[in-house]
Amino acid sequence: MAKFSMLTGGALLFSVLGVGPASAASAYGSCTTSPLTSSGSVNIANWPYEGSATGINIKLYDEKADGHHVRVRLAEQWTTGDRIYYAWRKNMDGYGTYKSWNTYMNPAGQNNKINGIVLQVATFEGDTLLQYCEKKLFYPG
Repeated sequence: MAKFSMLTGGALLFSVLGVGPASAASAYGSCTTSPLTSSGSVNIANWPYEGSATGINIKLYDEKADGHHVRVRLAEQWTTGDRIYYAWRKNMDGYGTYKSWNTYMNPAGQNNKINGIVLQVATFEGDTLLQYCEKKLFYPG
């Protein structure tokens, strides 16, 4: 019983002092290529100032019956402006279809901080990029 009380008291102390995990923000962004051939979005549920961004959902839509395929990717943006690009994800299923992926980001930047997350949506013919759009999201916290 005494052991339980000490653990509970410790938990209360941390709660009162505000010690614990850093708070995290959420963010949403989307973009559409012009002329309209592809669109995509990113929803970030848990974006702490330091550490991994988790609960990320990416969506990609093929908006035109043109025989091309569409891709989406994310990038970390650091306070220096440098970026680390993640791999492209593809939707090869054709016009009117969309794909969705759940993912996370482990920061590789300075001080373990992701200053911005960049969404890129593109239309490709084979491995040739035809057009793309980009949405920059900055840490909202």
